[in-house]
Amino acid sequence: HIIRDNPGKMASLCKISTPRPVSCQAHVPTLRAPSSKRCLVPVRSLGKDAVDGFFDMAKLVGGFQGNKTPYDELASAIGRDVYVDLAGWHLYLRDMNAGPGVKMSQVLANQFGPDASRGLKEADIEAVLKKVPVKLGQGRRTLPLYELVPSMCVAELTEIVEEFGRKR
Repeated sequence: HIIRDNPGKMASLCKISTPRPVSCQAHVPTLRAPSSKRCLVPVRSLGKDAVDGFFDMAKLVGGFQGNKTPYDELASAIGRDVYVDLAGWHLYLRDMNAGPGVKMSQVLANQFGPDASRGLKEADIEAVLKKVPVKLGQGRRTLPLYELVPSMCVAELTEIVEEFGRKR
């Protein structure tokens, strides 16, 4: 309160209280969004909406318990290049849990893999991403995966699926 009313008072206080010169400027930390760091945010479940209308979780989880699937290469590419953006932090889908022992990249690979050879379009990819609920804040809020994935990653996901389809 004294310093705000009399800014010169702070300089004299610093000189009187210490024998050596002291900078009286307040240190203001610079906040920066991390550019290359990844944050591991577990997603507890896909939710009732996804289980009923989209995925058979029991079959899905059983299929990934150390077994190879025909879509491992696709899952690897998705997990390596596609991420969700959470306040500037990138959470890659290979690190994002979709259920017990199942990564989000594996779930999406199993969904897109069978239809990749018929040529999925970006609208098809977006429709699937809009059906996948992601719980945030210990379930206090649920958003579709589509809203968390940047548009450039949706385009990249489309390219990955198209490339996989051409190889098959």
